[in-house]
Amino acid sequence: MKYTSIVCGVTGSSHSQKAALEAAALAKQHNSRLTYVYAVDIAFLKAGIGGLSTSLAEGGLEHLGSHILDYAEQLAQPHGVAPKKIVRRGNVLEVLKQVLLEEKADLLVLGHEDRTFFEKTLFKGSVEDHVEELKKQTGAEVTVIR
Repeated sequence: MKYTSIVCGVTGSSHSQKAALEAAALAKQHNSRLTYVYAVDIAFLKAGIGGLSTSLAEGGLEHLGSHILDYAEQLAQPHGVAPKKIVRRGNVLEVLKQVLLEEKADLLVLGHEDRTFFEKTLFKGSVEDHVEELKKQTGAEVTVIR
């Protein structure tokens, strides 16, 4: 299959960096558009945030996300690919879905390391469950890089 638009979710983790590299290589191979996206999701903080304002936390994570996207862009440069970079506030899955639909993407590339039982409980299910939901809602293929 030929891809015309690839979206890659980035977090700054080593698995995310592998995914960013793979997405850049695929974008070069298929001569497709590449978009890196970083979701600012502070839902996990809202229960125990104390005196810290949520807008302050979101602002700090947006700033961090911009730096992470700049690093991902550097990873893409050797492939001759200039990615679009998006930082967006919201639930990670919703942000990915929105960007996939906006960019008319036919491929989503994600990095993933296996989660512990605690993480599966905290994040409500496995990555595979979420991947299937994204496929159904957007029609895009999803590749998970481990």
